[in-house]
Order: sequence, then structure tokens, then C-alpha cells
Amino acid sequence: MTDPQTTLAGPGPSGFGVGSSPTHPSPEQQQPRKRRRRTVACTQCRSRKLRCDREYPACGRCQKSKMPTACTYEDGFLWQQPNTVSSNVFSDRGSTGIAQDRTPVLTPPESGLVAQSQSLIQAQPLPQPVPLDQAQHHSHDRPVGGAGGGEKRDRFLETVLGAPKAAVNNNDSTGHSEMVQRSGPGENDVRVERDGANDGDDGMASPTQQLDISPKIMIRGKETKTRFNGSGIFANLLSQFPDIRSFADEIRLSYPNLVRFRPDLERVKRGLWKAKPLGEPIPMPDTRTLILLIPPRRVVDELIGLYMTYIESTHRILHIPSFYRELDLFWAQKESPIMVSPAFAAQLLLILSCAWNLADPEALQSKTDVPLNCYTALEWIMYAEKWVLNAGIKRPEATALRLYILLITAQNSYGMGRSKAWLSSGTLIKQAMLSGYHRDPGRHAKISVFSKEMRRRIWFTIVELDLQIAIDRGMPPSIQASDYDTVPPLNINDDDIQENTAELPRERPLSEITDSSFQAVMSKSLPLRLKACALMHSPRISCRYDDILRMDWELNKHLSGVPSWSTETEDVRVQHKMTLLRALLETKLGQTLLCIHTPFAIEAQKEHLFIPSSRAQMEVATMILSTQKQLSEKSRQLSLSIMGDWTLQACTSICQILHTRDNIHATSTTSLSRTLPGFPEYLISLVETILVCLETRLFSIVKGGKDYFFMSTIIALVKARLWPAQSNIYKQEAVNRILSFAQTLFTKHANCDHLGEKGMGNFGNEITSFPPAVGLAPPMAPGFDGGMLQPAGFGVTPPGEFDPFPDVFDWDDLTGIVLGE
Repeated sequence: MTDPQTTLAGPGPSGFGVGSSPTHPSPEQQQPRKRRRRTVACTQCRSRKLRCDREYPACGRCQKSKMPTACTYEDGFLWQQPNTVSSNVFSDRGSTGIAQDRTPVLTPPESGLVAQSQSLIQAQPLPQPVPLDQAQHHSHDRPVGGAGGGEKRDRFLETVLGAPKAAVNNNDSTGHSEMVQRSGPGENDVRVERDGANDGDDGMASPTQQLDISPKIMIRGKETKTRFNGSGIFANLLSQFPDIRSFADEIRLSYPNLVRFRPDLERVKRGLWKAKPLGEPIPMPDTRTLILLIPPRRVVDELIGLYMTYIESTHRILHIPSFYRELDLFWAQKESPIMVSPAFAAQLLLILSCAWNLADPEALQSKTDVPLNCYTALEWIMYAEKWVLNAGIKRPEATALRLYILLITAQNSYGMGRSKAWLSSGTLIKQAMLSGYHRDPGRHAKISVFSKEMRRRIWFTIVELDLQIAIDRGMPPSIQASDYDTVPPLNINDDDIQENTAELPRERPLSEITDSSFQAVMSKSLPLRLKACALMHSPRISCRYDDILRMDWELNKHLSGVPSWSTETEDVRVQHKMTLLRALLETKLGQTLLCIHTPFAIEAQKEHLFIPSSRAQMEVATMILSTQKQLSEKSRQLSLSIMGDWTLQACTSICQILHTRDNIHATSTTSLSRTLPGFPEYLISLVETILVCLETRLFSIVKGGKDYFFMSTIIALVKARLWPAQSNIYKQEAVNRILSFAQTLFTKHANCDHLGEKGMGNFGNEITSFPPAVGLAPPMAPGFDGGMLQPAGFGVTPPGEFDPFPDVFDWDDLTGIVLGE
């Protein structure tokens, strides 16, 4: 028979024409001709000389074999195909599971898959899209041998062209790469680079494979006027509640009477101190004005004692003996303002304001005849800030840096300037670097031993402050460990070192508690926490899951190394100090664990590789909330001192776990909420208990009502999902909880002039009890206003009137999350 390849090959060397066959071929003609094209087949079928159906990512024969992951196609061949087929033509094809846009690599898509690093993808040629009819025309230009070749070729192009498998690593001659998509609409973009040499027969992802995740972000506003909240824990968690808006709408329809509370709830959301004193102008203060703001000495001593126990012990910026000597000098010179340092007066006001919320207002008032308003501490902060900003400090030294640190700390404790905190801490980092605090002073530097140690304390406090704000806001830190070489401060008491000390004292072991124990222990994990924060808040989380597990191991190593301090003392404040230091060390390390695990934990429903992150998320969140509960049972000061943004993050993590627990793989035993009877009830009870603790803090800060409203609704949503039969009761609980919080807040300030002419609003005209139930609700509960729950279809708010939940909660801020579509 005539060889079809010879027949199609034009005139040969012997001069025979097309279709002719020599009767006596010469030895030269007996040599096999080079094939003009390779057989369109995978490498496995070609090596066994079998027909390949060219399915992607594995052909039919390879799928039936024991090694389906060994199915691959030659790199060069794939890119020799006509690049005239638009990948959008086959975007709706179900067999590929991949719908990719040929967007430029410089602006990576927020969803989809890549098989290698972007540098490899960028090196590959990108086919230009053409209309569908032209694509079909080109598909028949070069027929493939065999019956049905055109159809097979179309099928091949549909499953291969434009797929990430075409961008394999050409330098790898032994294995192959594969990418599996583990993302869905509106969820994190997870990209896993597969190495066939390391994969098992089941095709599951491996911890050693490259990950490329686009974390969630929160952008509020529109057009050019926006605010970016970063890819933090909240941004990743809030996107897991897609039904929160519809649930809030159901509550709105069920409770139309909420409309009359609109002005009052709006005032709670904005803050009751919005008009006074925050809205009033502050005159430029002089030394005499600052001195007149300082309360009597008995009040000052009480607040300073609270500051030293609960704040200075974790934010070391003072040398306590030196500070008390300056304080005594201040009292001696108070009547002569010209003798008093205005910087010390401003510093004292900020110290008092940091400790104001920790004190009992009635106990403070009993120590002075001067009336103390509920916003007295806010005035202290505002006057001190006004003086600091206009002091004209050109070269910051230790006192100036202390003022900046205290100002940020005081504002954070009252929820003031949260949108500017990251900018303020970043500026503070740079100011300290300009003064050389980031470089450890050498032996021959003209700096005393005492000043060297104080510089180290101040530097590490600044870095910790910036890192904490970055994690809370979902932004990268302003510095990394490679940017400084300042050694950590010594674990010593302040009495061990004085201004005239010639040599550094001997450092005490970490197991012995000192005035600097918190900073000495926390500095051990600082480089790791800086690295974790920068990685998880970058635009693309590019690492291997092994790197995450390694960070988890190192953080847990630091967690287990937290000393268990104990001392024989009956001093309550010393006991509280030891309890607080250990609890805060564990909580801050736990927040970093939440930071590195949250993006992966929410993907554990689709990718078993991330199940360890799901476990870690639940364990760490439960640990943070349990610690908060234990300290709240001991004292109010401990409860307020341990509370931070991590508290809301842990509450939201627990709610997210319970909200999605029904979607976890049925064969997975990693969810304790599925395997332990009664565990969901315990978690809900724990979250609601912490929400009650949170109320104590929110009653004393400028803003925070919005967060409280949102958490109350989230809890009701999760309970309604867990126990649908009582859904209406949980909706009523959310309304009662919100109204009870607002009413209590107004009642606390009923006699305050900052409420203005509006006073308590509707809460003053009609005092109603709204008891927020903790735990599971009773089978039946009275409706709002004493009536039964109204059907969802009645009482719809007329067009143009107030829509309480979306407006008051500012859903554009909380649920208008940019998911990266």
C-alpha cells in the first residue's frame, strides 16, 4: 500500500511526481522521511502509539490508568497551534472547569488560575481574540488525520488553548505542572501550582506546591473618593456572609417601628460626642491652659497608678523612677507656669486620658470637688494634640516620641482617628528612624548607657504599635526586621538602671517577671510577626502552604514559651499585672495566627489541603474569647485592657465557622461543631458573653455602635441558620439587643449637655425594656412593642423613608466589599 505521508509529500529526489510511487526505490529513498508535524496526542499515548482523544487536563486513556497526573502535552506543540481562537469562546464549557481572561499579566486577574509564577506566564505569547466564525474557519485550515479529525481538533483547542497548562515550566524535564482551581464566585482567588512528581495518585494538592491567593479587600466610597481597609481578617470573613443583607431586610420588614428610632440610632453610630466636644474648635493652648486642665493630685495619682499597671507594663516608654521625680517637681512648680515644662504637662494629660476608662467614675469624682464630665478625657486628648501639632518640634527626641506614642494610644483607646492611625504610626516610625532609633548605638557612640536602654524601649514600642495597627487595619507594616538592628530591651526592673549608670545591669531570666517582661518576651517573635503581616496583607499571597505551616509552628512555639509567672504577693495590682501580661502575650500571638490562617481556613471547604488552617482558626478564636471571658470575670480593668480589634475578629471567626459548617465536606472530621454534641451552642453562648463584655467598652468610647449593631445581626443570622425553627425569635433578639444598647447608652448620658436639645430622643419619650437574651432563646418571646411578630410582608417602609438597617449600619462600609471581580 502507498504510504499516505509519502503520497502527500510532493516531488522527491528521484523526480517522481505527486501520487507516483517508484518501483525500485533507491537506498536514499528507503530512509524514513521527517514528519512535517507530530501526532496530536499526549506524551503517554504517543509513546505507546495509541490514539489519544486529547481531553484536558487528562485524556481518556490516562484517566483510566493508575497515573492520570502523568498525562501531559508537549509545551512547544501547544503553542504552535493557531493563536486565533479567543479563550472567551469556550468560557462556558463545563469540561474544562476554567474560564480565563487573556488580561495582561501586569494587571493580574482577581479570579482564575495560573500554573506558574507570573514571570513565566508573561514570557508566553498571548493569542489575539477573533470572532467565533473566523475561529471555526481556522479550525479546518489544517486537518488532522483520521476520521472526525476536524471535530477532534476543535475539541482539542477548546480544552487546551488558553489553559494554564500551556504555561508549564520548560526547565523541568522530569515532571510536569498542573493547576487546579479552588475558587468560586465571590470567594478568594486560590491558585495552586501542582508538581506531578510530588503528587499522589489522587491528584490532591500538596503543601509544597506554590500558592497564589488574592485576599479580599474592602473599598468604601466611589470614583476617586474611596477608603481602602486592606485585606485583613475582617475583609476575608465578612465576605463569607453573603446573606447578611437579605437577613437585615427581613428584620426591617418585620419591625417597621424601627423607623421612629432612626435619628437616635444614627447618633449612636456617629458617636454621642460628635457635637461636643469633638465638633467644637480648640484654641491654641499655652502652658497655663494645660496646667489648668490637670485635675487634683488625688485624681492624678489614681489614674497614674492604673496607667502604670495596665498600660505602661505593655507599652514601655517611661523610666518609672525618673517619671515620678518629674511629677514631684511638677507639683512643686505648678503655681509658677513659667517654671513648668509644657511638654511634661501635655504628656501628663495624655497619660491620664489613657487610664480614664479604667477608673471608676464615681470613685474619681469623690476625690475632687471639680466636676468631671464624661468627655473630660476627650478634652485632655484634644488640647494635648493641639499643643503637640503646634509645638514646632524639628528634631524629635525621647520626650517628643513619647508624646506621639501616647497620643496614638489615647486616641485608639477612645476610637478616635482610626482612619489616620496607620498614617500616624508610619510617620512615627520614620521620625524615630531619622533620630537613629532603628540602629543600635555602638560602644563608642556619645550616648549614655541609660539613654541607650530607653531608646531601645521606645523603638520596640513604636514598632509594636505600628504592627498592631497594621494587623487591625489589614495593611502592611511600615518596617521589617531587616530595616533595623536595634537589640531588644533588657528584662530588668527600672530600679536596676539609673541616669548615672555606667554599665548595663545583668539581665534577668524571662521566667522572672520584671517591669520589662512583656517587651522582652514579645520582642522574640517580633520579626516573625512582621513577616507574617507583610505576607498576608500583600496584593497576592504567593507562598507555599508549607511556609504557612512553618509560621504556625514557630508562632505556637513562642506561644508555648510564654512564661507562667507567679509571685507571693497580696497586692491586687501586681497579680492583675501578671495575669494581664500573660493573657496579652497569648492574645497577640493568637491574632497573628488568625491573620495567617483566615484566608486559607475559609477555603478549606473546597481544598482539603487547608484543613489545618480551619482547625487553627477555631482553636485560636476560641482561645482569645475564652481568655477575654476569664479576665472579665476577674475585674473590669482586666477585661478592658485585654479587649481590642482581635476580640471582634475572633467573634466573627466563630460566627463564620458556624455559618458555613453545613458546607464542610461530609467525610471531614475536622469540624468540632459537627463532631461534638452541644459545641455550637457553647460557641454561640461564648460569643454572646463576649458581646456583653464589649458593651462595657463601647459605652465609654466615641464610636463603636456600628460594630455592635453588625455583630448583633451576625449572631442572629448564625443562630437562625443553625436552628431555623426559631428564626423569628432570633431576629427579635437582634432588635432587642440593639435597642437595649442604644437606650442604655443614652441613659448613661441623660444629664449630659453634649446630647444637645435632642436629649435622649425617642428613648427619653418612651422608656421600654429590651432585654437581650444570652444563649438560646425561649420557645416563644413577646414581639417588639409588646405585640407579636408581624409577618414579613406587612409594614413595608414607604418609598423615600428611612431604611433602618442599611442606613444605620452603613452597609456600604461593612458589606459592600470589593471581592475582586
